[in-house]
Amino acid sequence: MNVPPMKPTSISDGSGSSESEKPRYWRSLDEREQSSVFQEALAREFPEGATDAPEGVSRRRFLQLMGASVALAGTTACTMDREYVLPFKSRPEGRIPGVPVHYATCMDFEGVALPLLITSTEGRPTKVEGNPDHPACLGASNSQAQAQILELYDPDRSRGPARAGAEGLVNCEWAEISAAIDAMAEKLGDGAGFAVLSRSSSSPSLARLRAELAGKHPQMRWSTWEPLTRQNTIEGAKLAFGEALEPVYDLDQVKRIVCLDSNALQDHPDSMRMSRAFAAGRDPDGEMNRLYAIESSYSSTGGTADHRLPLRSEHMHAFLLALESLATGGPGKLEGVLAEPKYKRFLEALGKDLAAHKGSSVVIVGECQPPAVHAIAHRLNQKLGAFSKIVTLRKMLPIQAQGTTELAELVTAMKAGQIHSLVVLDSNPAYDAPVDLGFGQALSKVATKLHLGSYRDETARLCDWHLPLAHALESWGDGMTHRGGYLLQQPQIQPIWNGWSPLELLARLGGQADPDAREIVRQSYAALAGEATSGPAFERRWAKSLHDGFDARLAEESLMPKLRAFETPAPVPAPTGSDKLELVFLPDTRLRDGRYANNSWLQETPDFITKLTWDNALLIGPATAAALGVKNESLVSLKVGERQLEVAVLIQPGQAPGSLALALGNGRTEAGVVGGSVSQGVSPAGFNSYLLREQGSMWLSTEVQVTPTGESFLLASTQDHWAIDTLGMDERARRAETLIRETDLDHYKEHPDFAKHMVHHPKLQSLWDRVEYPGEHQWGMTVDLNKCMGCNACLVACTSENNVPVVGKEQVLNGREMHWMRIDRYYVGDPEDPGLVHQPVSCMHCENAPCEQVCPVAATTHGEEGTNDMAYNRCVGTRYCANNCPYKVRRFNYFDYHKDYEKPKYEVAKLQFNPEVSVRNRGVMEKCSYCIQRIKSAGITARNEGRSIRDGEVVAACEQSCATGAITFGNIKDPKSRVSIEKAKDREYAMLGELNIRPRTTFLAKVNNPHPDLVAAKSSGGASHDKKGEKH
Repeated sequence: MNVPPMKPTSISDGSGSSESEKPRYWRSLDEREQSSVFQEALAREFPEGATDAPEGVSRRRFLQLMGASVALAGTTACTMDREYVLPFKSRPEGRIPGVPVHYATCMDFEGVALPLLITSTEGRPTKVEGNPDHPACLGASNSQAQAQILELYDPDRSRGPARAGAEGLVNCEWAEISAAIDAMAEKLGDGAGFAVLSRSSSSPSLARLRAELAGKHPQMRWSTWEPLTRQNTIEGAKLAFGEALEPVYDLDQVKRIVCLDSNALQDHPDSMRMSRAFAAGRDPDGEMNRLYAIESSYSSTGGTADHRLPLRSEHMHAFLLALESLATGGPGKLEGVLAEPKYKRFLEALGKDLAAHKGSSVVIVGECQPPAVHAIAHRLNQKLGAFSKIVTLRKMLPIQAQGTTELAELVTAMKAGQIHSLVVLDSNPAYDAPVDLGFGQALSKVATKLHLGSYRDETARLCDWHLPLAHALESWGDGMTHRGGYLLQQPQIQPIWNGWSPLELLARLGGQADPDAREIVRQSYAALAGEATSGPAFERRWAKSLHDGFDARLAEESLMPKLRAFETPAPVPAPTGSDKLELVFLPDTRLRDGRYANNSWLQETPDFITKLTWDNALLIGPATAAALGVKNESLVSLKVGERQLEVAVLIQPGQAPGSLALALGNGRTEAGVVGGSVSQGVSPAGFNSYLLREQGSMWLSTEVQVTPTGESFLLASTQDHWAIDTLGMDERARRAETLIRETDLDHYKEHPDFAKHMVHHPKLQSLWDRVEYPGEHQWGMTVDLNKCMGCNACLVACTSENNVPVVGKEQVLNGREMHWMRIDRYYVGDPEDPGLVHQPVSCMHCENAPCEQVCPVAATTHGEEGTNDMAYNRCVGTRYCANNCPYKVRRFNYFDYHKDYEKPKYEVAKLQFNPEVSVRNRGVMEKCSYCIQRIKSAGITARNEGRSIRDGEVVAACEQSCATGAITFGNIKDPKSRVSIEKAKDREYAMLGELNIRPRTTFLAKVNNPHPDLVAAKSSGGASHDKKGEKH
C-alpha cells in the first residue's frame, strides 16, 4: 500500500523546547509544557501519599464522607455478625428468592420525564436503567438517572417532619405537621395570600391537582422556578411564532448540524434520542453527517464535532446573522473579529455547506443565547428547509418555568406582605434564585412557610415546617417526555422515611383527608385516555401501561406554526483586540443546578472536559490567563457588577479569548455531608456561582473583573493521573497516535483498513504457549470511537452495578480514585484552539494478561470463557498486577471505608449495594469484570431453559447505559453476534496490541468528516509496509 508514513513525535525536555518538539497529543497544559510539577509527579513510583497514611488531609472531612455513599466502602469486614432470618413461607407468585425483577417507571429531570426500568432485588431497588421499549432512550440513561439509587438510600435524606425552633429546624411529630397542614387548608378561603412555589414538572396529575386547587381558591398564586430555565428558548419561539413553544429536533436524516453555544448532545432535554440519532449518522461506510460547534467553552458536543470554533458567547448573535446571509446567498456582514481570516474562513465554508445541504441541515442554539438568537435560528432553519422534517414544535409541558418572571412577582408580593402562607414543593430558591431578588429576606415576611423536600436544605431551614419528600422510586406519579409522550411512575419500595409526594400534599391541601396517590394518577390517566376508571377494558389498558411504563396512544402531536416577521436588536459589536471579559454560567455536567450535590457518585465523576472532581473552577483560556497573571489553582477575586466571589482558576485549552466560564450547582451550604453542610460542620464542595447570578445576567455577564489574591486552592483533577515515569511518558507520547487512531473520511475511503497499519512490529513471540479457552462462549467488547461522546453515563453505571468505592477529594488528589472505567481525553494542536479526542478505557481482559503473570497468589486468573477474573479473598495487595498493567486500569483499596456503617444512621446505606457483586475490603485490588455477574445470571437462565445464551442477552452495565450505542459486548466465538460483526470491520484495532497481550476489548477507529475548505493538511493516519517481516 502506498500510505504516507506518520510523522515522528518528539518530547520536550522541559528546557524551553520549540513548538515542533511538543507532543502532538497531550492531556493537560502541564504535560504539554513538561512543567516542574508534572516532572515531580513522574519521578514518583506511586502517586503522592499512596504509601502513607493520610496525615496531611482533613480527617474530619474524610470521615464525614464515609457512609454518605454506597461506594465509599464495603459493608463487610473479615467477620460477620450473626443474623436470624425469618423463612419466606408465603412467597408472592412468580417471585424467586435471589432473582431480581424489573419494573418500568419514570422520573422527572428538570421538568421532563425520562422512561426507566428498575432492577429490584428482594423488594429493594438496586439498579436504574432506561426503558428499552421507549423511543426516548431505548434502554439508555444518563449519569443522573444512574445515581438515583445512591440518592434513594442516602442517610442524609430527611427522615421525618420538622418545625422551626430557637436554633433552626427541630424534629416534630407527624401529628403536629398534619395539624399545621390542615390549619393552612382551612384558612385558604378564596386563596388570597396563599402561594405555592414549585419546580418545573411534566406531571399531568400535578397539573390537574393545581387546577382543582385553583378552582376552589381562585385568588391563590402558583409560581414555578427552575434555575436551569429554558426561558430564552421559549421566548425565542414566541418571538418567531407568536406563542410559547419548545422546538423538537429529529436528527435521524440530518447531514449537517450546527450547534451554536449549545451542548445539545448532553444538556438538551431530548439529548439521549438526539445523540443516538447523531451517532447513527457517524458510520463512515455510509453517508456521514457533519457537526459544527461554535462555542465559548469546550463541551462534549464540541469535543465530538468535526469542526469547533471558540468564540465569545456575546458574539454569537453577529455570527449567526452573518451565517444566515452566507447560507442563503447573501454577502455576509463580517466585521471586527468575524472579519479575521480564521473566522471568515470558517463562516464561508459553513455557509457554503449549509446551502449545499438544504433539507438536511439544522441550526441548534443553546440556552445561553438571548431570545433574538433563537428566533434568528428558526428563521434560518426555515430557509434551510428544516421545518416539519427536522424541526417541529410542541406546547409547553404542564408546569414549566418561564424564566424569573413568576418568581420575581412572588418575591415582590412576599416583600409587600401580601403572602401569608407559602408551600415550597421540592424547590430550593434560597440557594439557587437570582441573588438580586433577595428571596431569603422576602421569605422572612411570610407568616407560615411549609417546605416539602428530600433534604433539610437551605430553603427548608428558613421555613416554619419541613415535610420529607418521597423519592421518585417510593411514590406514584406520571410525566411527559420532551416530545409529549405520557409515562407512568410507580413505587418500587415503600417510603423509607414515610415521605409524602407533591400529589399527596396538594390533595391534602385540597381537602382529601387520606390522599391515595395511586388513585390520583389513575384518574388522570383515565381522563387523558378518555375512559371511565371502571370496566375490564380500562383495567386491561391500565395494567398494560403500568407494565410498559407508558401508553404510546397518549402522545401529543407536534406543531408547525407559521413563522412570522420579527425584529431583533442589533448584535453586540465584536471588535478585535478587546480586553473586555465576559462570564458564562454553565450547568454542571454532573450536579446540574446543584440538586445532586450530595451524591458522591456524581461528585467524584470527572468532568469530561476539565477532569475536575469535587469542585468547580473558573475556566480561563491560556492567553487570557497569561494576560490576567493567573495560573492553574490560583485563587482569584471574581467581580460581576457589584458582586464578588473568590474562586479557583483552571486554565482550559480551547476557551474562547476573553471568555470565562463558571459551572453552577456547587458551593452548597446545606446539601449534606457530601456536598456541604454548615450546620454539621462540613465545608461546601466547590464555589457557589449563584452568588453572582442576577435576573439580568442569568447566563451571561459582560461586567466582569478578575483580580488575583495571591493565594491558591487545590483542585482534584484526574487528567494527569496514571502517568508512569519520564521514560514511560516518552513512550506513551510516541505511541499516542496509535492509542486513539483517527483519520478523515477521504483518507478512510482510500484506505479503510488504515487503523490496522498504524503499528508495525516484528513477528510477535511469547514466553508461553498460546492458550485456547474451552468455554462455549468467549466474551469480548468493542468501543466505537466515532460514537462515544464522553457523557460519563457508562462510568456511573459501572459504579452503581459493581459497588465501586468513592474515596473523596483528598484521596483523588493522591491519585487513589477507584473507577473501573476512565475516559482518557487528549488535546491536539494549539492550546488556544485545540482539537480533542477521547477514549473510554477499562480492563481489556487480555488473553495473555501481564497482570496474571506477576500475581504471586493467583488472585487474578483467566476463566474458561476468556475473562480476566479476580478472586478477592486471595488477593494480598502486592500491587504487582497494577504495575504490570500497560493500560493502568487496576485499582487498589487503600482503606476500609465501612466502619461508619456500624452506626444506626448508616444502616439504610447498606441497601444500596448490588447483592450480586462482592464488596471489596482494604488491601484488595479490583477492576472491570465484564459484569461477570450478568454473564453468570444469563448462563443459569439459559441452562434452565436448555439452550445457549442468546446474542444480546448479556448486556454489560456500561453498554446498557450508552445512549449512542458506542459499546458492544457479546460472544466473539459466534461470527453472527453483534460484537463479532463490529470486530470484523476495517476500523477495528487493539490498543497496544503490539505487546502481544491479545486484549478482548478492541476499538473502532475514529473517522472525522471535515469540510475540505477547513482542512489545513490532509491527515496521513497510516504507515507503509516496506519493512520486511513486520506484522500489524
